Amino acid sequence: MSQRFRQSLTPSLSETEPSLRREYRVLIVDDDDIIREGLVGYLENYHESSYQLRVEPAVSSVQAREKLAQQSYDLMITDINMPGEDGFGLTKFVNEQYPQTKTAMITAYKIEDYVRNAKKTGVFNIIAKTAPFNFDELSTVVNNLLEPTSAFGIETYMGAESELTQVVLKSSDDIMVAFRALQQFMESARLLNINDLLTAVIEAVTNAVYHVAKLPNGSLKYEKGQHIAHLEEEEYVYVYFGQDTEKIGIAIVDQGGRITADEILYWLDRNISGSGLMDTHGRGVFLIHRLVDRLLINIAPGQRTEILMLNYLDPLHSRANKPIYINQL
Repeated sequence: MSQRFRQSLTPSLSETEPSLRREYRVLIVDDDDIIREGLVGYLENYHESSYQLRVEPAVSSVQAREKLAQQSYDLMITDINMPGEDGFGLTKFVNEQYPQTKTAMITAYKIEDYVRNAKKTGVFNIIAKTAPFNFDELSTVVNNLLEPTSAFGIETYMGAESELTQVVLKSSDDIMVAFRALQQFMESARLLNINDLLTAVIEAVTNAVYHVAKLPNGSLKYEKGQHIAHLEEEEYVYVYFGQDTEKIGIAIVDQGGRITADEILYWLDRNISGSGLMDTHGRGVFLIHRLVDRLLINIAPGQRTEILMLNYLDPLHSRANKPIYINQL
């Protein structure tokens, strides 16, 4: 069953409204003066939110450590490649010594080369430096890290003028319903690599149907390929898609929240390195990562997993160097 709507109909997360005009402290670490000052200036003056930001710069890991010892920060964004201690070393130190500080990285180099170190260090967000730099995307990442529940819902990323279509999967037969609806949407949006993207998306949808529901002993409730006449209501899978003036968006939402950020990076690393070429699991997310402009994965453990895919109409926002954005509550 599919229907059109303007607001998300996914199950709501239990959350508390953030205090109005709360203040967060952010530390920007980068040895490049132009990048560092540009990020600080933008976040201080143009980042739109219900809270206030106090942003401070650091030119090196050494200076960042000094500032962290003197003041607590809610978020640190660090360049990866810097003289002396690199961003991974600094982030590992912060995660161990200041676990209340969220972390993200930024780099002009190929992000896929850093997936293994990201997993080891516990970094789930790596921003790509681009020319021109996408400051709107920076705002989204910062907001998602500081106010994590705001990351959920495809309507968060789509323009107010967009009209989203919802497909609710209540049985295994509905996988084909979703396939046909997505195929028609992709063709009307004139997306490139439709067959490859559709295959990857439907694999992710299929995994959501068969791999989320579990028995009390922890084993999978359904076998892949098994005909399921009726899913339980808490096992329903939701697919959303739509287009605004800037981009198209697709989302797959399950109600399990069973996958973890570590697992996602594990499967990405296996497929990037080539060691996962024969794997029967984990390739869907990797292929989607390769085929769309932005992939965002939101995880509320035990409640919800969202795979959000964005493709921009303006080629300036498309890039071969794909960022990594994983939000785990």
